[in-house]
Amino acid sequence: MAWGRSKAPKPDEATLISSLKDAVKDEPQDSSFVVDDACCKRYLRARNHDLTKATNMLRATLRWRAAYGTANIVRDKFPIIEKEAATGKTYVAPGRDKDGRATIIMRSKHENTNDHDGNVLHLVYQMERAVKACDAEEKWNIVIDFNGYAKNTPLKTSKAVLSTMQDHYPERLNKAFLVDAPWLFLGAFKLISPFIDPVTRKKIVFVKGSAEKRAAVLLEHYELDQLEKAVGGASDYVYDAEAYLADDRAAYEAAKPERVASLEEVPVVVAA
Repeated sequence: MAWGRSKAPKPDEATLISSLKDAVKDEPQDSSFVVDDACCKRYLRARNHDLTKATNMLRATLRWRAAYGTANIVRDKFPIIEKEAATGKTYVAPGRDKDGRATIIMRSKHENTNDHDGNVLHLVYQMERAVKACDAEEKWNIVIDFNGYAKNTPLKTSKAVLSTMQDHYPERLNKAFLVDAPWLFLGAFKLISPFIDPVTRKKIVFVKGSAEKRAAVLLEHYELDQLEKAVGGASDYVYDAEAYLADDRAAYEAAKPERVASLEEVPVVVAA
């Protein structure tokens, strides 16, 4: 009689969290990114609780954040952020959904540069703001307003944006609401969809049709006064770059001595 091997019991989540923290303890630490229980849960969920895969993913994020300078993104890159944010093409709105989640609004008609790196940096800045706005609720929604949509984002930029969001902000997206997506976008969507994680694709909600139909979809997730009228809500909020960036502009100005000091630490190479 052949005896089958009994499978070892899977470790519980608390054990996995402890193991994940220990596995990345020697990686670069980011003051704006705490590897706490909630963080570990997100990375474990993103990799179906496979400790090895979650470890590799979290390790890659920590190294990316250190190389990208996310902790000092306002101090070091505010002029680029200010330029990209001038028109309100992407921002964290003041409204919340029925479960208290933050909302990121995107409007491609307000695209104001062709700077690939600047656009990616701007998105990272906005996602960092969304993280801070999450409070106890760790997820956010994205509302993409296609009214006035004129052209597709370059495939290179779209792929970089998707990669950054999926690889370094896992389990953050609750829903992505696509408002009045035109046929031009739908064609581009078919091209980019292979690069979208299957779980992420299931979070995409198309909002279109009459005002009543759009409201019916949105009311499943929002009180309408928490969304702007432009996307089917009832709020009169209008993005104002000066007000939106005021705190970070002040922080940038206050950090001038730090920027000077950081430049002085870079060795100067004199040609022979």
